[in-house]
Amino acid sequence: MKSLQRHIQQLLKWALIGITLLPMLALAHVATDIPIARQLYCYTQPDFWSGNPADKGCNELNKTSGTHPGQQWNEVAKLIKADEGYDYNNQETVETLIPNGKLCSAANPLMEGLNTPSANWHKTPMTTKNGVAEVRIVGTAPHVSSIVKIYLSKSSYNPATMPLKWSDLELLHEETVTVARTDWGEQPPSVGGLQGYFKFNVAIPNGRTGDAVLFTRFQRIDPAGEGFYNCSDITLHNDGPTPTPEWHANGLFQPQGFTPKQGDTIHFRVLGSSKSYNETVDLQYPITNAAPTVWGPGLVQALKPYASIVQVGELKGASIVYNTTDATKNLVYLADEKSSKAMSIIPGGGPEPVNPAPPVARITGPTSLTSGQTFTFSGTSSSGSNGPLLYNWAVAGMTGPTDDATVNGKAYTVTQPTIFKARLSVRDTQNGKTNQAVFDFTVTPGGGGGEHPAYKEGTAYKAGDIVTNNGKNYQCKPHPYTAWCAGAAWAYAPGSGTAWEQAWDEVQ
Repeated sequence: MKSLQRHIQQLLKWALIGITLLPMLALAHVATDIPIARQLYCYTQPDFWSGNPADKGCNELNKTSGTHPGQQWNEVAKLIKADEGYDYNNQETVETLIPNGKLCSAANPLMEGLNTPSANWHKTPMTTKNGVAEVRIVGTAPHVSSIVKIYLSKSSYNPATMPLKWSDLELLHEETVTVARTDWGEQPPSVGGLQGYFKFNVAIPNGRTGDAVLFTRFQRIDPAGEGFYNCSDITLHNDGPTPTPEWHANGLFQPQGFTPKQGDTIHFRVLGSSKSYNETVDLQYPITNAAPTVWGPGLVQALKPYASIVQVGELKGASIVYNTTDATKNLVYLADEKSSKAMSIIPGGGPEPVNPAPPVARITGPTSLTSGQTFTFSGTSSSGSNGPLLYNWAVAGMTGPTDDATVNGKAYTVTQPTIFKARLSVRDTQNGKTNQAVFDFTVTPGGGGGEHPAYKEGTAYKAGDIVTNNGKNYQCKPHPYTAWCAGAAWAYAPGSGTAWEQAWDEVQ
């Protein structure tokens, strides 16, 4: 009896450890809530947990995948790991790891039901405003910096009968996000526990109506390559031509004292109505002729691509006409009453424009090490077009800072020659673009060699520790995954636990 009690106590102990560790993982996650993703919508249905929800789409999901997609609504994710030789910037790699027909589940078999073609998925009505629709991604602790890609299924795709393929999608919007917003305002989140969100104005192809799937990819910029993939079912509405905006005056276009000189640049911006005041228009117009009768019409012409957001001139009925005779009659009109314009003069044209070219990551270092030997890898030969770069290293056995131009460490102990990879990600702080380099190095056994210790449940393993389990070797992952190496064996035993890949990497 005492033996049974001790066994039960151990089970409870590791169950509690598992409960403690799981929120750490959940904190990393995001999902699309406008328009609401399939799994998030089902999560919000009170009877989803009954096993027989009233919503037909959620009922079909429940029958295929149970409640797991709802429980893990912010974990429809895939790791595209740099230390396994993958590059999340390579679309071919992404499509290999998340094959056709598996997009809505991010190729997670426990969420297979999200891939089911059905006419019963909940559909969010979306009516574009001036050809633009709003998309929002929320997170329990949103990661930045991250790459966001937003796709719309093509008109040839039928979500009721066809599994979603990459070729069915059209990329509408791509952006690198660096700051999460918290000003929920009149659009509170549909679930609790959220720490922030990202909002995007997405241009919808002209004339699109009917049922479609909006597909989002939220890709963290880090060596772990954690990305989140969501399918949101929508019904697009288009009542005909783009409606004429209700224009709102926002001051004179050429106010007294606003006198740029030849060689200057006019910086014209429209700041959005959100609390973050993101620019919806950001234009720099060089002055080659300082006469107001010349640069005025020239700047107005340069603003033509933003005609649905801002126009300049006199309001005559539903039209705005630029007055070339009397500049004092020209006002700046904005479609969004709560937005604002900002005009400034950059003397002499301002700083050199940002070079859009991506940086190039390069690694130099030893190609061969022995067990326990110290090493240094350098990224100083990396290059960029806009000044200093940001560095992020992922090297087996590294110690100390991971964001310096060089990284130091000590080679792991091995029993046979083993190839490891040094990975370096560099980021241009001016244009936000990144690049990654991979450098192979071989570690050979030292003088004594020796076998790795056997895995033992509950041991406080450190990042880089190597153990043997069921005849294979496994290495404990670096922070933030290290703590799971000590988790319950049913979940984290290397090679056999239900979630062992979250804690360990198999090594030779």
